Amino acid sequence: MLQSVLLSPSVLDTLYNEYALNPSYIVRGLRLISVVSYMFLNANWVHLLVNCFVLWGVGTVIEMEIGSTRFGIVFLVSGIVAGLSYVIFNVSSMMPLVGASGAIFGVLAVLFLLTPFKKTQLFLAPLPALLIGILMISVEMAALIWSKDPWIAHDAHIMGFITGGIAAFWIDQKRALKGLAIGAGIAIVVYLLGVFLGFI
Repeated sequence: MLQSVLLSPSVLDTLYNEYALNPSYIVRGLRLISVVSYMFLNANWVHLLVNCFVLWGVGTVIEMEIGSTRFGIVFLVSGIVAGLSYVIFNVSSMMPLVGASGAIFGVLAVLFLLTPFKKTQLFLAPLPALLIGILMISVEMAALIWSKDPWIAHDAHIMGFITGGIAAFWIDQKRALKGLAIGAGIAIVVYLLGVFLGFI
């Protein structure tokens, strides 16, 4: 792997052992800093680049909307809650969690609720935040139910999204409620359309 060119295997092992989020350590009260530090580690360069791209596509839009301080709070709190939920749902697991995906899903939820019609370039095409939010959370829910892939923490992603949604109400309750109503209405229409066409 490319990162092994920059760091020796022993240093990498120490880094991940100390700062990745390992449920078996957290439940014993060990390496508690990893509840934050895991967000700033990645499995490989592809993981890092994908997270950076998504954060750029979503984060730059909402940071301008709510300001850097509140953006930072949403990011960190969503990531911490996502990490802790991973521990709760996988309490006996020895598989460490790394990456900022849970935090990014929190930011996405804020974008989704506060600015549902704001265009972003996340999928290399200008799409409204509402559509991106519905697509992303639908994929995560489906993956949580049907996917057996142990390498992706879909539960943490969903909890990060829920945390971001709660944060949106903290930031601007009126706008968040309006965004939730719009999102729920569109989700119901899409579901009914899927049932009518036989896709569901």
